[in-house]
Amino acid sequence: MKKALFLFVITLLSGCVSSPSTQSPAQNADRVQAETPQVSVPETEGPSESARVAPSSPTVATPTETKPKLAKVPAVKPQPKKVKTRDGKLILGQHEWVWFSPAKQYVKVQINQAQKSSTLGVTALVPFERDGNEWVKFKARGMDFELPVTRWAGKEDTKSAVVQVRTVLGDLNALTDFALVKGDAVVLGENFTKDVAIVDSTREFVQPKKK
Repeated sequence: MKKALFLFVITLLSGCVSSPSTQSPAQNADRVQAETPQVSVPETEGPSESARVAPSSPTVATPTETKPKLAKVPAVKPQPKKVKTRDGKLILGQHEWVWFSPAKQYVKVQINQAQKSSTLGVTALVPFERDGNEWVKFKARGMDFELPVTRWAGKEDTKSAVVQVRTVLGDLNALTDFALVKGDAVVLGENFTKDVAIVDSTREFVQPKKK
């Protein structure tokens, strides 16, 4: 009995060893794959073409150039020209405009303090008498004039008739003696400027025109 049982066990063990698996490697792989639990990965749609935007480079803010504000400099007001000295004397330039009442116009004159008397250049000078007094008629500035003679100046052969002409220069308004000489220049001499004006030969037309 024991012997029969022993043989049965031996036969059973040899059957297990000698009966190899008849499945091919491919079948084994399929079996393994079938036995392996399948994990489904949800399919995700890729971004559409319209949604595929190339990553933009970061925007770098360009620093704004700030110009320094210039301080407002107050405008410098031009200083008015000095026409008088501190003691009230008129400042005259080398040339000035003078209002001559007989001519009723402005006349350009030269200022010359080195000359004692003022002179008025004239042409066609003719002395004559009127009511027993000496008069002269002459041309000056293209106009005819007749004025009484206040006196005669100079030597007998070179004497000149002296007449008075209302002269306005700046704030000065006076009857001024003018010696009539040949020519067309008008010169204001020391008899006009003495004690009332000084001359700055570096300037011209300092005084405003007045009548």
